[in-house]
Amino acid sequence: MILSNKILLYVEDEIIIALAKKRELERFGYRVIISSNGKDAVKEAIENDSIDLILMDIDLGKGMDGSEAAKEILLKKDIPILFLSSHGESEVVKKTESIGSYGYVVKNSPIMVVVKRGKTLRGRSAISQV
Repeated sequence: MILSNKILLYVEDEIIIALAKKRELERFGYRVIISSNGKDAVKEAIENDSIDLILMDIDLGKGMDGSEAAKEILLKKDIPILFLSSHGESEVVKKTESIGSYGYVVKNSPIMVVVKRGKTLRGRSAISQV
């Protein structure tokens, strides 16, 4: 197990996927908070100063999508956001790049890819290590 002592906000509308990824991330020593929609994610990210990284699904079902939530969060906080999506089309990637996000990973990537990508965010925000 890699102990990181970092807190991640995982934003995913499909609860079974969220719980499975939470368990995988916890094996690497991360503490994981789950939000199931964009509105709750914005509230959690703004109110909780201990969050080090946000893993944000782009398609969150009805209501605010992940890109809209990210825009609202980044207006108020400098926090890295790693987008996750089952879609790899160029327009989806461009949409996240235009937000000033910190990265994009295809949702069904192995958890090690997500962890490694999160670690490359060092120096791109106020945090020193994810």
